[in-house]
Amino acid sequence: MASKAIVKAITVALKAEDWKGAEDKCRSVLQFNPTDYNVNTFLGLALFRQGQFDEAEVCYKEAIAAEAQKKDRKGDNPNAWSGLVNVLEAQKKVDEYMEAAMKLAVIYRDLDDRTRCQTAVDKITPFVKENGSKEQYKRALHLLLPESPIFDFLEGRIPHPSFTLQKLIDIIEAEEKEKINKEIASRRSRLGVKPGQVKREVKREVLGASPLENLYHQILNWSDDEELRRTIDTKLLQHGYDKLLVVEKEKKDAERAKVYKWAEGLVILKYPFELAWKIVIEWRDCESIGEHDVNILREYIQFFPESGLSKALSAYLESELSPFPIPVEIDEDGNPVAKEPAAEEGSPDELIDAMIEGLEKSPNSILCHRIVAEYYLPLDEYEQAINVSRNAQKLITAESARINLPFPKNTDAITVILATAQIHYQSPKYHPEARAAFEDVLTRKSTYGAALVGLGLILEEQQKYEMAGDLLRKAFVLDPENAKIRAEAAWCDVLMGKHDEGKEELERCAALVGGLDPRSRDLKAQITWRIGMAVWNGHEDLRADRKNGPYSFFISALHNNQNFAPAYTSLGIYYEDIANDTARANKCFQKAFELSAGEVEAAERLARSFADSKEWELVEIIARRVAEADQKRSVPGKGMSWPHSAIGVVELNAQNYALAIQSFQAALRVAPNDYNAWVGLGEAYASSGKWVAATKVFVQAEKIDSSSWFPKYMLANVNRELGEYEAACAGYRAVLDLQPGEYGVLVALGETLSASAWHDVEKGYFGRAVNASVESLQVAEKIVKERPDAFNLWKTVGDCCLIFSWVQSLIEKFPKELVSRILSEDFDISEFDIIADIDGVGPNTLEEAEQLDDLTICLHMGILAYKRGIYASADDRHAHAVAWFNLGCAEYRAYASLPARPMKYRHAAIRCFKRTIKLEPGNHEFWNALGVATGELNAKVAQHALVRALYINEKNARVWVNLGALYILMGDMEIANQAFSKAQSADPEYALAWVGQAIIAQMLGETQEALELYGHAFEISESSSILVKRQFSTATFDSITKLDSSTAFSSLLGPIFALQKLQEQISSEPVSLRLNALFNERVQEFTPAAARLEIVCNTVEQRYEETESEEDLIRYAQAKADLARVRLGLKEYEAAAENASLALDLSGDTEALKNCRLSAHLTAGLAHYYLGAMDDSLEMFKAALTESNENPDVVCLLSQVLWAKGGDEERDVARDQLFACIEKHPDHLQSTLLLGAIGVLDNNEDVVDAVMDDLQAVCGDDKVDQASREKVDKLLSLIGQLMKPDQNISIAGTSVFLRPFSSSTWSKLLTASPEPSYHAADMALKVAVQGKVDAEELCHAFSQIGVLSYDQKAIMVAPWKADGWRGMVADINSANAATAAG
Repeated sequence: MASKAIVKAITVALKAEDWKGAEDKCRSVLQFNPTDYNVNTFLGLALFRQGQFDEAEVCYKEAIAAEAQKKDRKGDNPNAWSGLVNVLEAQKKVDEYMEAAMKLAVIYRDLDDRTRCQTAVDKITPFVKENGSKEQYKRALHLLLPESPIFDFLEGRIPHPSFTLQKLIDIIEAEEKEKINKEIASRRSRLGVKPGQVKREVKREVLGASPLENLYHQILNWSDDEELRRTIDTKLLQHGYDKLLVVEKEKKDAERAKVYKWAEGLVILKYPFELAWKIVIEWRDCESIGEHDVNILREYIQFFPESGLSKALSAYLESELSPFPIPVEIDEDGNPVAKEPAAEEGSPDELIDAMIEGLEKSPNSILCHRIVAEYYLPLDEYEQAINVSRNAQKLITAESARINLPFPKNTDAITVILATAQIHYQSPKYHPEARAAFEDVLTRKSTYGAALVGLGLILEEQQKYEMAGDLLRKAFVLDPENAKIRAEAAWCDVLMGKHDEGKEELERCAALVGGLDPRSRDLKAQITWRIGMAVWNGHEDLRADRKNGPYSFFISALHNNQNFAPAYTSLGIYYEDIANDTARANKCFQKAFELSAGEVEAAERLARSFADSKEWELVEIIARRVAEADQKRSVPGKGMSWPHSAIGVVELNAQNYALAIQSFQAALRVAPNDYNAWVGLGEAYASSGKWVAATKVFVQAEKIDSSSWFPKYMLANVNRELGEYEAACAGYRAVLDLQPGEYGVLVALGETLSASAWHDVEKGYFGRAVNASVESLQVAEKIVKERPDAFNLWKTVGDCCLIFSWVQSLIEKFPKELVSRILSEDFDISEFDIIADIDGVGPNTLEEAEQLDDLTICLHMGILAYKRGIYASADDRHAHAVAWFNLGCAEYRAYASLPARPMKYRHAAIRCFKRTIKLEPGNHEFWNALGVATGELNAKVAQHALVRALYINEKNARVWVNLGALYILMGDMEIANQAFSKAQSADPEYALAWVGQAIIAQMLGETQEALELYGHAFEISESSSILVKRQFSTATFDSITKLDSSTAFSSLLGPIFALQKLQEQISSEPVSLRLNALFNERVQEFTPAAARLEIVCNTVEQRYEETESEEDLIRYAQAKADLARVRLGLKEYEAAAENASLALDLSGDTEALKNCRLSAHLTAGLAHYYLGAMDDSLEMFKAALTESNENPDVVCLLSQVLWAKGGDEERDVARDQLFACIEKHPDHLQSTLLLGAIGVLDNNEDVVDAVMDDLQAVCGDDKVDQASREKVDKLLSLIGQLMKPDQNISIAGTSVFLRPFSSSTWSKLLTASPEPSYHAADMALKVAVQGKVDAEELCHAFSQIGVLSYDQKAIMVAPWKADGWRGMVADINSANAATAAG
C-alpha cells in the first residue's frame, strides 16, 4: 500500500488540477504496487481529466478488481465505480454504462445512501434514451420496474411503475406495428405466396414473441388509475384477440378462453369497448335468441347505438318475434310500469328496414344475419331468408375456423331457418336439400321442434301424410301451446282421408285461437278453410249445402281474413263446379290469383277460361306469374308443371330457345313424366341446334307415350338434321304407318329421301342415290294428289330428276312414266311456257319424250318440275326467287351434261339468274351462279357478278374458286392463284380450290407439284366432283407415261378408282372411257379395257359420221390403235392385226398421229409374229423403225423377230442391229440384255464377257429400277449356269456384294452354291422381311429355309405360288424318311 505521504502528494496534485503530475506520481507508485486501489483510482481520475478515457477505464477496473480481492473488505468502495461510470458516460458505452451505473446504485443502496443512489439511477434513462437504441432504452426502463434490485430502496423516489410500464408498452407497440408492416411488404413480393397467408404468418411470429401481454398485466397490477386500467384492458383484449386469430389451431382454445374472460370482464364493468361486447354476444352459442342475456343486449344498444348489430337488435327487441319481456320503468310513485313501444316503431316495414340497415353495417355479424333471416320468415320473404341464411352459414364456418369454436347450436338454428325458407320458396325445388338439412339436425337433437315441423311440412308436400302427422304431433308435444302445429297435424289427417277425425281436431284448434291480432286471424282463417275442405272432400253430398256445407266455412274463413287466397280458390271451384256460375267463379279465381300468384288451381282454371276466349297474352301473363311465384299451392296429387310448359311454348314461338329449354326443364323437374314437356324440350333443343340432346329427349318422350306419332316425327326430323337419313326415313315411314297420308310427314319423307340421294352421290353410293330418288318420286306422286301447289314438292321432284344426270350409268332406272304422271297432275299447261322460247322445253316436251335419249329426258323433266315450282311459289317473294334459281341451275346442268353442250340452255340459265337477282339482290349464291353462267360469254359481267357475290359473303370458297377459274380463262395466272389461295383459307376442305392451283401449276410446267395438288384434291373431294376425278386421272396418266420404268400397281389404284366412279357418272364420255382403258391396259386388265375401247370407237365413229371433223377422226384412229394393243394382250392376234391395220389406214401422214402409227406398227408386227407371219412382222417392225427414227426399243423388237425367224442371215442382221444400237445408245439396257442372251445362245464368250462387264456395272447403279435389276440378275445367273459354271458362285457373290439389300441376290447365291447354304437362305429371308418386296418374293424366301413352319408361312403369304407347297412336300418327305430310318 502506498505511504500516506505519497497519497497526500497525489491528492495535492489532483486538487491543484495538476493532472500530469498526479499521473506521474501514480505511475511511480504502481511500479512497486500495481494493485493499490487508491492509486489506481487517482490515476484513473488523472487520465480521465486529460481525456485518456480508455486508459482511465483500465485503471478504474484495476482498482475495482483489487478491491474485490480484498478478504477483509466490508463492502464495495463507490469511488472507482463512480469514476468508471463517468468514463463510460464520456465514451457513450451504453450497455457498460448501464451495468456500471446500476452497480454503483446498488453500492449506494448497501451504504444506505438514497440520495446518491437516486442520482445514479436518475441519470441512466436520459443517457440511454439520448445515446442508445430502442432496445437499450427498453432495458433501461426495466431498471425502474419492481424486478430491479434498487426498486424497493428507492420506491417513491423513482417514477411509478405504471408510468414506466406505459412508456415501455408504447415503445413495444410501435416496434411491433412497424415490424409487421415491414415483414408483410417484404414477403408479399415472393413468388407463389398468398397475401392473407403472409399476413397471418407474420402476425403469428410477431405476436407469439410479444411481451405486451405480460406488461399489460403488470400495469394492471400497479395502476390505480381506473381510466388507465380500462385503456389497458382494451389493449390487452385487442392484443389477445389479434393473437387468437393467427395462432396455431392447437393453441386457439387456451387463447380463446383468455380472450373471452377479458371481454366478459369489460362487459361486467359496462365499459364501452365494442369488441368486448361483440365477443360476449356473438360467441354465445344458443338454440334460441331468447337464451341471450337481454340486459347485455340492451346495454350494448345503449353503448353503441350506431353499430349495425345494435340497430338489428333494437328492431328485433321491438318486434313481435322478440322472446324477451317489455322493459320495465319506474313511475313517479315508484311503481314498475311496462314501457310501450312507440306506434311508429311497431311497423314491420320499418323494423325490417332497420334490420337490413344493421346488416349492411355489420356484414360479418352472425347474430345480425340470424335476426334478419328469422324475421324474414313470418314476412314470407323466403328468397331473402335463404340468401341471408346462406351468408350466415358461411360466416359461421369462417368464424369457427378463426377461433376454433364450432357453434353447433347456432349452426343448427341457421340451418333450420334456411331449410324452413326452402320449404316454401319455389316449392318443391329445394325440398330434397331442406329435408336433408332437417334430418341432419334431428340426428343431433331429436327434439328440435322447428326441425320436426319443417320435416313434417316437407313430407306433407310429398304426400307422405302419415309420417308428416307423426312428426308434427311430436313437435306439438314439445310445444303444446302452439295451435298452428296442432292444426297442421290435423290437416294431415284430412289429407290421409280421415276427414271427420281431422275436422274435429281442426275445430278444437279453431277454439284455441282467440286472438284478434293479424297473425291469429290468419291462422283462424286457414283452420276454418281447412275445415271446409275436410267437409268438401269427405261429404260430397254436402257440397251444395250453403248452410252446413263447405261453402259456409269458406265464407267464414274470409270473414276472419278477407285476403286469404285459398278460400277464394275454393269458392271459385264451388261456383264453377256446383253452382255453375262461371262469372262468379272467374271473379273468385281472379281475386285468389291477385292475392297469391301461387294459387295454381285458380290460375289454371283462369288460364283455361282466357284460352277459351283466345286471350293468349293473358294466358302467358298468368303462366309467368305462377311459374315465378315463390310458394305454390295446388290440389294434392296434381302436378304443377303446366305454367312452365306454357312459358316454354311461348318462348319457343318467340324463338327464345334457351329460355324455352329452361322452362321445359323446370316443368320436368316438377313432373318428370310430363309428355308434353318432354316434346317441347326436344323441340327447343332441336331448334337451337342441340341435336344429340334433342334425340335423347324424343326417345324419352316415345317411352312415355309409345302410341303418339309426334315424337317419332320429331325424332326423324332430328336424324335428318344430323345426316342420319336412313334412320330419318325409317322414322317417317313409322309415322305414316300410324298416320297414313299425313301431308307434312309425306313432304318431310320426300325431302329427306332427296337429301339422302344427294348425300349418297357425294359419297359415291350411286346405286343407293338412285333408289332413294325413285322412292322420293313415289312419295311425290302421293303428295301431288293432295297439294299440287306445294313449292317444296316441285323442288324435290326436280332434284330427284337431276340426280340421274349425275349417275348416268344408272339412267335407265329413271322412272319416266312416274315423273310424267306427276308433272301432268292438276296443272295449267301454260306453266310450262316459262322461257320455253329460249330452252325449247315447253308443253310438248312430255309428248316428245320418247324421241329423246334418257339423259335429255331426265333433264327436261327436271326443268319442267322447277317451272311448276315457279308458279307454286308466286305468293312468296323469297321462295319465288329460289324457284327461279333452281330453274337456272337445272338449265345450266342441262348445258353442262349433254354432250353437244347446247347454248340454249346456258342462255336460259342466264335469264333465270338475272330474274332471281332482281327478286333478291342480297343473295351471294345468285350472283355466283350468274358469274359461272356468263364466264366464257362475257368476262366483264361474270367478274362483276362474282365480285358482287364476294362483297356479300367474302368467306365463300366456291365463289373464290369460280373467280379464280375466270381469271385463268382471262390468262391472269397470278390473280387466279391468289383467288384459289383465298378459297383454301376460307375452306381448306374444298377440293376445287386445290384443283385450280394444280391447273395453274400444270400450265406453268410444274408437273410434279400439279400432280401432288391433284392427288390432295382427290383425297378430300366428294365423289360427285367430276372435274377432280378427271384431272387427277389425266395428270397421273401423263406422269406415268413420262417415266422410263414400270409403275407400281399401288400407285395406279387411285386413278383407276376415280375413273371407275367417273364412268358411273358419265358413262358414255369417250375421253374418260379411253383413259380408263389405258389404265386397265397398264395393270393388264385387258378385258374391261377392250370393252371400254369398243364403246369409245363406236361413239367416236358415230360422231365422225355426223360431223366428219378431223378431231373425231384422230380420236377414232387413236382408239383403234389402243384397241389393237389390248387385243394383242388378250392374245386375239387377228383382231389385233386388223385394228392396227385400220389405225394405220386412218392415220395417213397426219403429224398428230405419229405415235399412234408407231404403236400400230409395233402391235401389228407382234401380232403377225405370233400368227407366224414373219415376213409381215418384219415389214411392220421395219416401218416402226423408220417411224421411230431407229428407236432402241423398236430395234430390240426387230432383232427379236429376226432372231426368231431362224435364218443365219436374219440372225446376223439381228446381231448387227443390236451392236449398232448399243453403239448409238450405250445406256440402253434392253439392247445389252438382248445381246447377252444372243451371246449365250451362240456360246460366244467374247460377247458374253463384254456384256457381263456392262451388266455388273448396271447392278451397282442406283438409278436403275428394280425390274431392270431383276432382268440383269436373271441373265447373269443364266450365263453362270450355262457358260461359266466355274464362275457361277463368283457371279452370284458379286451381285450380293453390289446389292446386299436385295432378297433375290441372296436367293441366287443359294441356288448357285453346290451345297445348301443356310446362311444365304437365312439372309434372303431377313432381307425380304425387312425390305419392301411383293408377296411372291417373300413366299420364295420362306420356302428356301427348309423348315415346315416356314413352308406354312410361305403358303399363307402367297397360296397361289407353288414354291411354298413344293417346300412343304419336300420337308414332309424328309421328315418321314428320317422317321423311317430311325
